[in-house]
Amino acid sequence: MFGKIVVGASICIACILGSLNSAASATRIALVIGNANYETAPLKNPVNDARDMAEALRALDFEVILKLDADQRQMELAIDEFYGRLRRMEVGVFYFAGHGMQVDGDNYLIPIKAHVTSETDIRWEAVPAGKVLGKMNEAGNKLNIAILDACRDNPFKRSFRSQGKGLAFMDAPKGTIIAYATSPGSVAADGAGRNGIYTKHLLENLNSPGMSVYDVFRETGLGVMRETDDKQVPWISSTPIPRYFLSKTDTEADETEKRRLEQDRARIDTDRRELEQMRADLEKKKRESEPQKVETSSYSPEPSYSRPQSSDSGAIEGYGDYEVYANGIVKDTKTGLEWISGSDKEIKLPQANSWVQNLTVDGGNWRLPKPNELAKLYVDNKATRNIIPLLKGKSGWRVWTGKKSGEFCTYYSFHNNQWEACFSRICGCTARVIAVRDSRN
Repeated sequence: MFGKIVVGASICIACILGSLNSAASATRIALVIGNANYETAPLKNPVNDARDMAEALRALDFEVILKLDADQRQMELAIDEFYGRLRRMEVGVFYFAGHGMQVDGDNYLIPIKAHVTSETDIRWEAVPAGKVLGKMNEAGNKLNIAILDACRDNPFKRSFRSQGKGLAFMDAPKGTIIAYATSPGSVAADGAGRNGIYTKHLLENLNSPGMSVYDVFRETGLGVMRETDDKQVPWISSTPIPRYFLSKTDTEADETEKRRLEQDRARIDTDRRELEQMRADLEKKKRESEPQKVETSSYSPEPSYSRPQSSDSGAIEGYGDYEVYANGIVKDTKTGLEWISGSDKEIKLPQANSWVQNLTVDGGNWRLPKPNELAKLYVDNKATRNIIPLLKGKSGWRVWTGKKSGEFCTYYSFHNNQWEACFSRICGCTARVIAVRDSRN
């Protein structure tokens, strides 16, 4: 099983390194749509917004598909073209300025010439925003950004029974950022100048040197809130994504990204070496635990880790309340628990679990300890209660525990004499591993 884990990890590492090396050659694509010339409730800014956004994205090395005052058929064909080209790209951006609305919790982008007399017509005359997000997610590229400056008031509200304002909240697919001109259920201003308020601030920040994607949307939102006295509050929905810089003109940003990639490679190399060492340690322990063949007429194998027999307890060393056996087991005579120390280095929790599960010394049945069991191994100013037999010649005073605390994994710190938590979805923490079991007397 461990061999499968190592092979799988090696394949994963190769995939990651390959993706990092190919990142530099990937390209960017954007679909920009601005609809303003509506028969009902025409808008002033979306065509200007779309033109300016297309120009800004081209300056950031995006290939841009630009559509102005597009009807439903033109929008759907543009989305299909965008999807086809997006599959070969690294980053995709979809930008829409114009009327948008929600019906029964679903969001729709309104084309030019939409014929709407009731809510039912929206499903046939408009383009579902979820269709665009679905296409972007299906493309499988590194990062997608959907920018919806489409939260203006419903132009057909006189024909509607419900009076839902703006757009409804949408959960972002993995690797996607959805940026709204205002918070869900609220209305954005069209703007008195050349551009809408949200797009104006977005254009000011889009090409800022050294700013990540999240920084761009944060500064844009703060600018909108300042200008509108918090009447318009932009919003984003996103899964966690790596730091990404849209601006390619800033040397410092490029160097920061380069250092991050180098750190990723170094971390991968470290994990790979640790896995290889774990595999070597486990194979060695497996060989040592196998019965040794003896060439006699009456062959009766004995476990290689059976305890030494003598007139006393069988221990070869003693430290206060502890007895140390030749096979590495340390017995706590006060609690009756038996302990055995793992590798002489701090490792991550999955590696610690794997080591304990494959531990067969003296019959097995080992487990990770509880925090209160570790706490009893060391008592200040009491020589008979110390952890020297388990950490003698070792490094590290943090030891993994089997305790789970909600979304956190835990280790025990002998420096602080308490257990501490590490977020388990990331779990980048490292600690020593020591196994424990009940006494086998």
